[in-house]
Amino acid sequence: MVKNFTGRKTSFIPFRRTKPGIGAANHSTFNGRLSAHRHLTQFAFGSCSLGTLVHFSDPSAPVQLNVFTYDESSYTEGKYKKVDEIPNTPVTPMVPMLWIDVDGVHEHDIIAQIGNRYDIHALVQADITTTEQRTKLDVFDDALFLVCKLIFRDIGRTGHTVIEQISFYLKENVLITFQETSKDLFDSIKNRIRQGKGRIRKSKIDYLFYSLVDVIVDHYMDVLDTMGTKVESIDNQLMKTLKRDTLESIYDMKRDMLYLRAIISPLKEIIIKLQKEEETQIMQESTNIYLKDLFDHVVQVNDSIDTYREMLASFIDFYMMLNSNAMNEVVKTLTIISTIFIPLTFISGVYGMNFQNMPELTYKYGYYIVLAVMATLAILMLSCFKRKRWF
Repeated sequence: MVKNFTGRKTSFIPFRRTKPGIGAANHSTFNGRLSAHRHLTQFAFGSCSLGTLVHFSDPSAPVQLNVFTYDESSYTEGKYKKVDEIPNTPVTPMVPMLWIDVDGVHEHDIIAQIGNRYDIHALVQADITTTEQRTKLDVFDDALFLVCKLIFRDIGRTGHTVIEQISFYLKENVLITFQETSKDLFDSIKNRIRQGKGRIRKSKIDYLFYSLVDVIVDHYMDVLDTMGTKVESIDNQLMKTLKRDTLESIYDMKRDMLYLRAIISPLKEIIIKLQKEEETQIMQESTNIYLKDLFDHVVQVNDSIDTYREMLASFIDFYMMLNSNAMNEVVKTLTIISTIFIPLTFISGVYGMNFQNMPELTYKYGYYIVLAVMATLAILMLSCFKRKRWF
């Protein structure tokens, strides 16, 4: 029996843009085979940018299997290239926990071997290798399968904001994680296993599952904090200058927020399902309190996204208002100039009719008198407009 919880009735299709954006995918060919594991992603905020992401799951890179076997009193760690090299879990009175962290999902043969060894359904294997999956949870009779997105700042190497897919396959005493590339996001968890700190080695495998998801959510919050800084910079930029680039930046960021919300918001319903014992028997009751804390963090992330979206929507309204005010200033200036020239044009028209019986035309100082009258009228009208504070 398989149950599927996605948090949505319909799947979300990311925006496709002519310039790279979050969720955009570029497909490239390696050795004559089409690969869907090359992504080009960009967070853009006008002149300020979180950076452009270019990350690869290069089929030429070897898949690495990082294996941790641990219990409360001991642990073993190994790195392997082949599934056959992974030792079998020893049979002891206290069954050890097994965590297999797979770096790379492009070699289907290795994924298939892992699936055969740990009884992973073929459809689940297909979801693992398809890196454009939406966030979802599949509940089996003896296992859980979770797909979500890793969103983090790659500060150490490129400084870009990276979005990758990660899959969790959890069954009794076994957790298998599938990542697109090798990274150090979970080094803190691995160090806690090595050093025996915290509750991980004292708890069942479901606590490790919770700990890894908690790290992912923490990185969501870090990225949103950075995006919040960019929202503030847009706010400051709007108050100083009015540029079309600013409006483009606002729309780009608003689309990015929509995409982030689509991939993060389903986690709320997923965590609620994980807390229901009748739905997910693998999760221990002792882990529920930590799942509640994780749920609070996810709610906070979603609230932050909604807040930023509302701010960006208000920025668009504010931009339109500033643009309208600027246009009104232009129209007002042109109107004042036109109004001043109306009587001047009338006077010029009167004395430009070329009638022969016009005494002023023969008067010695007539030209200078007309210029003086026109200048006086212009000055009086400007003074009147100034008193009314029209400019």
